[in-house]
Amino acid sequence: MNLKRYASFGLLSGFISAIFEAIMFYSYDAASSLSPGYQFTAIGIRLLNIAGIYGELYGLLLHFLVGTVVGFFAALISFYIPHLKITSTISGLGIGILAGFLILLVFSLPVNIFLLHLYVYEKYYIPSTFFYYTMHIFYGGVWGIFLGYFSSKYNHFIK
Repeated sequence: MNLKRYASFGLLSGFISAIFEAIMFYSYDAASSLSPGYQFTAIGIRLLNIAGIYGELYGLLLHFLVGTVVGFFAALISFYIPHLKITSTISGLGIGILAGFLILLVFSLPVNIFLLHLYVYEKYYIPSTFFYYTMHIFYGGVWGIFLGYFSSKYNHFIK
């Protein structure tokens, strides 16, 4: 398999997964009567000291950027570990869920707790905390499915 092509599929899959994850965050905010984009606004406020709609937009853009970069690096790691190379949507789902769990533990929790001081919707409300943790595993699963799809559909480009 061609590393460059596989990594570019990982990049694209990461971006698509970040979009799906953002949709889920907005849906959760609407269902929970939270202000729309609460998570993204908090990112804009904490990192850039920008509140309101601009804080939300900057937070959302940072979310997309990070999701894309994480998808790229997860693909690189997956490529170099033979048993974790994603070649189909089925293998992508399983490996993606594992990747999402590792992303949560290694990247997201430390960044949110130590850098952003964003303690999972800040009220320690169990459903929102569970939802937040689940969304990173969801991101990984979606990332793996898309990477598996691109890898299997366009495998003649990878070889």
